Parts: sequence; structure tokens; C-alpha cells
Amino acid sequence: SPFCVTMKGMKAKKLWMTGLTVAGLSVLALGAKKAADHHKLMKTQEELTTIVRDLFSDMGEIATLYVQVYESSLERLVGGVIFEDGRHYTFVYENEDLVYEEEVL
Repeated sequence: SPFCVTMKGMKAKKLWMTGLTVAGLSVLALGAKKAADHHKLMKTQEELTTIVRDLFSDMGEIATLYVQVYESSLERLVGGVIFEDGRHYTFVYENEDLVYEEEVL
């Protein structure tokens, strides 16, 4: 009967809409997790940057401290520091160890 066809069509449409809703919520949850992970990474990198800045500040006046974001992680900070007098060092800070090397131009 035509009523049964409509009911089946309605059930299929409802099922499809429920699937879309679940997929949408999954994407939203993934986006929220990604944003939270990014926030945690930025906060951790800020904290590590402060530690590195403090360690280097004993060597002179810092003009610039930069971080290589794509090489850094939650446990490791990679970057460089340029002092007012022109000295330039690259560094890796990991496991509370600062390893650095002077860049000679």
C-alpha cells in the first residue's frame, strides 16, 4: 500500500538524518579535542619558553627568542635566541636539559 512506502521512506529519512547528526557531533567533538590539544600545546610551549628565557638571561640581554613550532612538542622546545650584542644560539630544551650551540655567521 502507498502508506507503507511512505512509512519506509520516512524511516529511511529519519535514519539518514540521525546518521548525519551523529557524524556532525563526531566532527564537532574531534574539533573540540583538536582545539583543546592545541591550547595545551601552546600553554606548555609558553611555560617552556619562560624557562628557556630565564636560563639564557644569565648570558646577557635577550633581543629575540623564537620557537620552531613544527619541531617542538609538549615535551620538547626547539628554537633560538639572539642577544642584543648580536650573538645567536639555537637550542633544544627537553627533559629539563638545555642543549644549545652558537650560530656563527
